[in-house]
Amino acid sequence: MPSNPVLHRHLAAAVFIAVFAVGSPAKSEITKFMRDCGGKLCPYYRASVAVPQGWHEDQASSREMNVQIFVPKGRTFDNAGAVIYATVKFNRDKTPVATLVAEDHATWREKARDVKIEHLPDVARAAGQAPFLQYQFEMPSRKAQPFERVATTSDVDKDGNAFLVGLVLTATSMKALKAAEPAYLAILKGY
Repeated sequence: MPSNPVLHRHLAAAVFIAVFAVGSPAKSEITKFMRDCGGKLCPYYRASVAVPQGWHEDQASSREMNVQIFVPKGRTFDNAGAVIYATVKFNRDKTPVATLVAEDHATWREKARDVKIEHLPDVARAAGQAPFLQYQFEMPSRKAQPFERVATTSDVDKDGNAFLVGLVLTATSMKALKAAEPAYLAILKGY
């Protein structure tokens, strides 16, 4: 086959673009939806969270609770030993994540007097974005959620609006939490 320099340049450019696209982390993104909430429209925000391998989004529970809920394949929100969910909240005042996390911890200490909160190593995000601040909660008195991992970071939408993104792994037992940990960390590292 004769050599075609134009074809070679286009092929080289296509290979470069393909390698760059595959080798680069996906950009996180916040999207806004409007939902009916009792006869009026209310904003609902979603983060661009990748569903971990072996898990699926429980669409019905996600719609009902206005968060993204992930459960192991073959399970639902109601029968899973561990659930991962993603929350997105508008941060109008651009309050630092550490301040909002401290306020949340104070609220939990009031709600559950037996709560133990342990700071875990922060989880780095791609391209120098703000890391996830990660904590583990143990609350024996809260039967529905006695064990949790909570990771929080900041993000912006396409218009530069600030948001707080929380990823939570909640489990009925420490064994279930440990079993779900690889999927949870995959979400954090992929965001």
